[in-house]
Amino acid sequence: MKKISIISVFLLIPFLHISSFAQTNGLPKFKKSELYKSVRAKMLKAGWKPAPSSNAFSCGEGDERCEDRPEMELCMTIRLSTCTFRWKRKGKIVMIYSVGETKNNIYDGYKFEK
Repeated sequence: MKKISIISVFLLIPFLHISSFAQTNGLPKFKKSELYKSVRAKMLKAGWKPAPSSNAFSCGEGDERCEDRPEMELCMTIRLSTCTFRWKRKGKIVMIYSVGETKNNIYDGYKFEK
């Protein structure tokens, strides 16, 4: 029985490595449903800089989801009120997504630009 457990552990090691590799992409760790203001603070602390593209939309007057957040690329008022924020560090660009209708919008994932 112990031999099977040891073998199982060795078979899982490559998968554990892949999982941890996904966390070494230079991004801080985020929790599901973490407030974007916390994600933003972690990004700045980790050396990421706001990097809106030349195609970024301007923040609408009174839209607290994007006020004082120069990394805002787009904030929609439909479909869960999704916002996209663009960041850059060491030649990498990442889009951070959030949902919510207030300044307390919630982290909803990320995607690196190719």
